[in-house]
Amino acid sequence: MSRHKVPLRDGIAAASAFVRWDRPLQTYFAQVLSAPDEDGEEIELVWVGTDFGELPRAVDAIRVLEPYCHIDASLAAQLEIDRMACLATCDGPNQLEAKAFMARLSQIKDKSEPEA
Repeated sequence: MSRHKVPLRDGIAAASAFVRWDRPLQTYFAQVLSAPDEDGEEIELVWVGTDFGELPRAVDAIRVLEPYCHIDASLAAQLEIDRMACLATCDGPNQLEAKAFMARLSQIKDKSEPEA
């Protein structure tokens, strides 16, 4: 997994922003965080890429961050390099079980949603 801190635009009410490739979920992940509150907790202002394949291309994650961040021209290329660097990596037993668990949760959610 790669993680890149992305510089924020001036005037944005946030403390930090990150983007990464998440190999097990096969998605890019983009996050913008607030400054810590009185309890020291950062609040997620933006948090996408948490579902399998949600942001399959680097440009998808970059578009999410553009309103908040200065995007360097080389970021998309670096994110794609990060993705390609782990193409031959296989899931370990913990990742396989986590994916099976997520699939079971998805089935339960699908059964509990009313039909339109």
